[in-house]
Amino acid sequence: MTQPTITDLVTALDADQADAVLCAAWDAFDVVGRLADALALDEDSDEMQAMLAGIKCADGRRLLPPPEDGRPLQTPAASPGRTGLEPYGALLRHVDVALRRLASVPECADDAEQLNLTAGHAAAAANLLMTVRQDGDGTS
Repeated sequence: MTQPTITDLVTALDADQADAVLCAAWDAFDVVGRLADALALDEDSDEMQAMLAGIKCADGRRLLPPPEDGRPLQTPAASPGRTGLEPYGALLRHVDVALRRLASVPECADDAEQLNLTAGHAAAAANLLMTVRQDGDGTS
């Protein structure tokens, strides 16, 4: 996943249309979840933290409707060290904020509880992801 793709997801998360936000959140959970799964096999990562981050992403994704169109984004290859994970942690934190914003919109009042629960999964996954690698040189 390249930076423009992250930027595209962030832009969609800021959209006024609920469908665009939900689709971008689903994509973010999907791509970061696959990254977490790959990190679980990386010898420079804490496999338990990576697996927990992946589980939180899967839990969040299951609470959202799948996108109606499009194709899956490429599984990212994070740069070495903790700094390589920061864009993905930031993306998940953006999902958290976007879903909580959406939950406060009157048109989404019926889904507010589920949106807040899903946002919580994004926040938890972001926190877990940032513990997968401890320092800047790729070792934990």
